[in-house]
Amino acid sequence: MSKPYHEMTPAERLADRIAKNREIDQRVSERTPPESKKKPDAIAERTKSVRNVLEKFQEIKKTQGIDAASEFVLSRRK
Repeated sequence: MSKPYHEMTPAERLADRIAKNREIDQRVSERTPPESKKKPDAIAERTKSVRNVLEKFQEIKKTQGIDAASEFVLSRRK
């Protein structure tokens, strides 16, 4: 807009902010290649592995208690 921000009405300020946000979104979408939005297979596999370990931790905690579950975590770190 050509007016300074402090002279704009609330509606003009809102319209200006929306226009600026659209410009930012457009620049970001031009910069990001579409294939980078997909998860690589290695990341997907690691996510699955982490999820399995978390489920195992929850199962041990439920059946054997928090101490056994913490020992499980410590043994996984080594």
